[in-house]
Order: sequence, then structure tokens, then C-alpha cells
Amino acid sequence: MGTMEGKLTFKNYVGYTMCDFGNNLAFCVMSSYLSIYCSDIIGMSGITITAIMVIARVWDAINDPMMGFLAQRKKPGKGGKYRPFILIGGYPLAISAVLVFVKISGNLTVNTIWVAFAYILYGMLYTVLLVPYGSLASVMTTKDNERSILSMCRAVGGGAGNLPSLLFPILVMTAGESGNQMDADKLLIGMVIIAVAMMALYTMAYKFTTERVIVEEKPQKIRVAATVKGLLKSRAFVTMSLIGCLLIAVQMYTSTVNLYLFKDYFQRSAMNTVYMVISYAPMVVMIPFANMLIKKFGKKEISVVSLGISVIASFLTFILHLGYDGIWPFIVLAFFINAGVGFLTLEVWSMAADIIDHQEWVTGKREEAANYAIFTFMRKIGQAIAALAPWFVSLAGYDSSIVGSGISQGDAVLSGMYNVATLIPFIMFLIMFILALLYPLNKKTTERMHRELEEARAKYTVEVV
Repeated sequence: MGTMEGKLTFKNYVGYTMCDFGNNLAFCVMSSYLSIYCSDIIGMSGITITAIMVIARVWDAINDPMMGFLAQRKKPGKGGKYRPFILIGGYPLAISAVLVFVKISGNLTVNTIWVAFAYILYGMLYTVLLVPYGSLASVMTTKDNERSILSMCRAVGGGAGNLPSLLFPILVMTAGESGNQMDADKLLIGMVIIAVAMMALYTMAYKFTTERVIVEEKPQKIRVAATVKGLLKSRAFVTMSLIGCLLIAVQMYTSTVNLYLFKDYFQRSAMNTVYMVISYAPMVVMIPFANMLIKKFGKKEISVVSLGISVIASFLTFILHLGYDGIWPFIVLAFFINAGVGFLTLEVWSMAADIIDHQEWVTGKREEAANYAIFTFMRKIGQAIAALAPWFVSLAGYDSSIVGSGISQGDAVLSGMYNVATLIPFIMFLIMFILALLYPLNKKTTERMHRELEEARAKYTVEVV
């Protein structure tokens, strides 16, 4: 393996940002609105919704590693090793996102089967794009500071992709007799617009990115079982994979449950937009200072402190059990929760790249796609955990059959909804905090690792003429 001399350009960073911008345009709608679409528009039960989402994640158990090892074996072509997948997976992904929200019949069974098919298809295409895209960062540069910037670019793009989550409470939720209700036609129109935007962003991502790390084209025999076994022996890989799993789980779970909470508990769906803006604000503020903090304190060290803040704020949100008129204290505590987890959101992909470097440092092997495939699969497990949200809401007593009837959910149901919206995130934040303490790549170890790897790679540097 060799690297081309020179720094990544602003254009390269923009291109890398655009891909996750496109990904999250649809992903945020899926994580926030699919459950309520299925319950309130299609008429599915909470257990049926959860079953569909869990089945999709079980299929990912096969799909994700398969895609990772296929990408690993692919020889670099004209567009590179991983870049072509941005278009190969991206355009069909955009179309599949629309199909999920197409109501094809008035029959519950038919619509349920269709949603299950379209959602599983969406997940498969998401894998075709996401696994190579994750691997792309590791072949764009070997420099730690540039990877940190790429990780922040990905987080910024992902954050920008949450724009529908900010606007949809206003655009697709309308006032009804018993509270706020979803307008399915407006939701579908919104998804068509999103799909067009996704295709444009994927085109930019492909044209603006470049692969600078030269990977040997000599075919290697990949032993799946041996690779997985080796990675599971790495405390760095295991702890970071579990953190990545719970990070996406808590983010998606909160997005889903809060939609119900603002709709029924606070009865102010539009305030979900304010909640989302204030939640993302800390991460945006943190961007200019992230690299400076990393250089001074280290990624692990900052993650431990920031997650500690999230643990405290989420515990207060649960224990205080804010009433129906406590929407502003709820939002203020959300600010501190996300101020804590914001750094990890920015740096999770940079830390994932560190894991690949750690594998190379310890074993001499470097398997980008395999690492990212398993890491992505763990994040899919996190999505499966988040998929329990509709089930937890139904356990609280939520009855989708009364939506639009003028009958409100009972006080006991609303209290239960608040509990499942706050207790589960607190537990996940607490586990993440413990895992961060166990993560072995502190500032001193990481600096030594990158220094020794740079010295080894310098022998194989390729100069660009």
C-alpha cells in the first residue's frame, strides 16, 4: 500500500460531506416517520411495525458482511475501489425511499407486505452504498487530522440531512380533533423531492471525491471467519462497535418516540422542530473546536467527559418526569444531552478509521471494507434496538385506532409514553459511558500508533508528478 503526496482539497471534503447529506435525507424520515406512518396511516399494530424493522435488520446480518467482503475483493477501477458504489447504490436507494411511503391498497395486509418489501429493499441498497462509503475515508487519506476532518464532514452532512426532521412536523402534521395527525399525501410529495435531491448530492459526492491511498491489486483470499474472530479479539474494535451501535440506537429511538411524545403528550407537534434545532445546535457549535480539543486532550478522553454529561442530563429528564406544561425544561435538558453526545457524533467515523489503523498496527493486516462492514452491521443492530420504539409505545398503551376519532390517549398512557421516551435513552447513555471508559486507544496510545504507521508508510510513498 502506498499514498499519494499532497493534502485533501476543500472540494474533496465537500464531496465526502454530500454523500451522507444525501443518505440522511431519507434516513431521518425513515427513523422518525415510518413508525407513525405505519401505525396511523396504514393501521399496523406496534408489534407488527417492530417485527418488520427487526426482520430487516436480521437480513442485514447477512447482507452487510457480504457487501463488505465483496467490496474488499473489488479491484480498483477507473473511478477507484469504493467511489463507484456511491452511484451504483445511491440512485436506486433514492427511488426505494419513495416506494416505502407509497400506499398501494386499502387493504391492511397488502399494505403491510408492501411496506415490508420496500423497507427491506431500502435497507439492502443502503448497505450497497454505506459500506463502501465508510471505507472510502480510509483510502482518501492516511493522515489522522484529515480523517478527523472527514469524520466531521460526514457528521455535518448527516446533520444537514436531518432537515426533513426539522420541517416535516410543520409540513406533514396537521391539527385533528384529538391532536396532531399525519398527512400521507404531503409525506409522499416530500419524499419525491428528497429523492431528487439525493441523486443530485450523490452525483456531487462522486465527482468531488478522490482515492489517494493506493491499494495493492493483488487478489487476497479473504477468510471471513478468521477476520471476524480476529476483530472480536480487539478490545478497541469491540468497544467502539458497541458504542457505534448504541449511538445510532439512541438517536433513532429518540427521534421515533419523541414524535409520539410531542404529538400526544405535549400536543404540540410543531415544537418538535424547535427540539431538533436545539438538539443539533451543540454539535454545530463544536465543529470549529473539535480538532483543537482532540490535539490537546484526545478522542477517548473527550468522549468520556461528554458522555458523562449526557448521562446526567438524560437521568434528570427521566427522574423529574416533566408534566404536559414542561416542554421547555424538556428541550433545555435535550440541549445538554446532545451537547454531551455531540462530540462522539462528530468523531465516531474518525474513531472507526483509528480501529482500522489499530488492526494494521497490531497484526500487519489492513481490511477496510471488512472492518466497516462489521461496524456498519453493529450500527444496524442499533437500528434494530431503535425499532423496539413502536413496541414500547404500544406497551405504554398507545392506541392507533383512535387517531382522528376525537378521543385522546389516557393520562396513564401518556405517562407511560414519557417513561419509555426518557428511561431507555438514559440506560443506553450509561452503557456508552462505561464502554468509553474501557476503550483502549487513549491520546498517548493513538499518537504512538499513528507515528509508527506513518514511519512505515513513508517507505512506500508514491509521488504525484
